[in-house]
Amino acid sequence: MSARGCVGGSRRRPVVRLAAASMGLVVGGLVVGALGGCDSAGDTLPGRSRPIFEHGWADPSELALGPAAFTPPNPNATFIETSSGVQGYVVPGGPDDPLVRITVALPLGRLHEAEGEAGASALVTQLLTTRGPAGASDPLSLRLAELGTSLSTVETLDATHISIHVLPEDWQEALELLVELVRNPDLDAAAIRAYRAGPGYSMPMAGIGGDGFRPKVELERRLGGYPLAPPDPGTAVSPAAVRALAARSLAADRVVFGVGGAVSRDEVEEILGSVTRGWAASGGPAVEASVVEPTTDASATASGGAFNRFHGVDVPSLEGWIAIGRAVGAVPDADRAALAALRFILAERLNIAAREIRGLANRDHFEIPVTGSGSGLLVVRTGGRPEAVAPLVRYSLDEIERMHDPDEPVTEAEVTRAKGWLVDAVWRRSLELATGASETLAVEHVRRGGTDHLMGWPGAVGAVTAEDVKAVALEYLDPSAFVTVVAGPLERIRAARHPRWPAALDELEAELTGR
Repeated sequence: MSARGCVGGSRRRPVVRLAAASMGLVVGGLVVGALGGCDSAGDTLPGRSRPIFEHGWADPSELALGPAAFTPPNPNATFIETSSGVQGYVVPGGPDDPLVRITVALPLGRLHEAEGEAGASALVTQLLTTRGPAGASDPLSLRLAELGTSLSTVETLDATHISIHVLPEDWQEALELLVELVRNPDLDAAAIRAYRAGPGYSMPMAGIGGDGFRPKVELERRLGGYPLAPPDPGTAVSPAAVRALAARSLAADRVVFGVGGAVSRDEVEEILGSVTRGWAASGGPAVEASVVEPTTDASATASGGAFNRFHGVDVPSLEGWIAIGRAVGAVPDADRAALAALRFILAERLNIAAREIRGLANRDHFEIPVTGSGSGLLVVRTGGRPEAVAPLVRYSLDEIERMHDPDEPVTEAEVTRAKGWLVDAVWRRSLELATGASETLAVEHVRRGGTDHLMGWPGAVGAVTAEDVKAVALEYLDPSAFVTVVAGPLERIRAARHPRWPAALDELEAELTGR
């Protein structure tokens, strides 16, 4: 078919000039892939003509680029430890850095909860970031307002970090506040007894990012339940459980601080040593985070039923949202870099299939766990209009199957792009600025007990081959282990048909459930 035929016979061929940020995806075979999506009915959607993707860009491998010089901070040179056992990383920036970031990383998350402590990690974090230090004369909100800032909190399965950005002249006061919060938390018994676990997801449903993405949480609950998933809504936590978890996670020798920006390492070390003097240590060896034990479908297993690979959740919404995934246990170190490359390659293929060729969604994303052990959830996240939901499920599953097929090769070009993204984008960006590097080093230390894995990452990624990626794809992407969750207006989604890609949700459900 001619290129002209793909736009319904239009005399003028409209051209899409894609943003430079998309260049990493739009390379080589994309033009062929886009044209391959055309059929004999023409490339016309209701009310408009689908344009041809055209560009005159050179392949990235043909560009004569200069060396990308980058020297990461030396963790040994930035590491400090106080007399009380508090550890930290101080990464001085330039004198003109506008802000200082102070981070405290904690071994706090669902994988650190002992029996009877379900929900305690989220509650401890809530108490730390809302109530302020015990016995403080001023409320936390006022102290933050006086500093002209707020707290930023990131919670994951095996680590939580709390950060604060301040002007360089306020870094000491901000550091003292963060130390007070963690050293002397207000574990108010009445607040603890009144607490009940929430649903685990956020509403309204919009976007696919974050741990509050509802289909992801629904998927976690069906794959294995707690601790992969949040505790059931309404779960109460006892004061004893909160105190026990806090005693382990907030001890002086368990927390790690990161300070980055226009600061002096010696000065930070002196102040941190002063404000942490006398802070009690844990008195025992660190307890490693537990590992998710993958099961099939939790509800089916409990009732002795069959493994159910599809679940629909009826939610009032303008669009439908999708999570397709599986749980994994600990990932061997030898698989980590190849699995990270697989993440990039599959995400690239998903976006080409769903967005670039078919225009079904803004994003079709694949992610892997970020835990120290590698345990957690492998998940595809996407969503779109009701008529796009079934096709999105269909083509996402097709790409997983293609990636898993031993006869479908992984190309060297894909691996090269993945390596560039993993090292020159993600890894370098995490260490490039003093503010970011200090946080990265602190979180890495809490998660893995040191920074060797982080600093050895470029070498590990550089050694990955196409064969390595294919091997981990065969190991981790078995389509029969993946479960699909669709959340949205199910009646509308079931009735909808896309004008060009008329997959039916009922047919997919029957295929996945064997009914």
